[in-house]
Amino acid sequence: MNTYPNYHSDAKRRNLKQRVFLFIAILIMSTSLLINLLTTPNQLWTFYIVGPVLYALLSINHTILSKAHIGSKIIFQVLALSAMLVVINVTAGGERWSVHYVIPFLVIVATLMVTIIILRKPMKWKEYLGYMMTMIILGFMPVLLFVSTLSYVLWPGAITALYALLTFTGMILFANKTMKNEIVRRFHF
Repeated sequence: MNTYPNYHSDAKRRNLKQRVFLFIAILIMSTSLLINLLTTPNQLWTFYIVGPVLYALLSINHTILSKAHIGSKIIFQVLALSAMLVVINVTAGGERWSVHYVIPFLVIVATLMVTIIILRKPMKWKEYLGYMMTMIILGFMPVLLFVSTLSYVLWPGAITALYALLTFTGMILFANKTMKNEIVRRFHF
């Protein structure tokens, strides 16, 4: 006789792991803040630690321990990693390398990952369509950062927007009839 695993015990274990990781993150961040304030209060280097620790905590809880959809995990990684890099970049006080270069190419890689998943699992394209459309919209964000003068290097944002546009065009050109109908339905063309 086949028995199914006890759902509640798996959920309790996952919940315990999440609380342990949260405690460890709080321990690391509070310790680094205390050391920073006691040793060099004029320089807030603790953000170099807090950003990656928060990113690691969120990644473990949402990407590894969560049963969220893979498309959701990819989008979450793009947003969380981008936020962490911006915090580190702002803390360093240097050039805006995160906004100029890293985030645009991060969006390209994530869009490519979702595209590969859709191509490998063509029967499940409908599950990934919303995530793909989100990645395409995110592909135009670097150009908006340039227009709003938060970024002053155009070419990475332009490449990201072109890639997003080509991905959308490819979806329309190579999609089967049901996928085209779904795209039309979602965008009311």
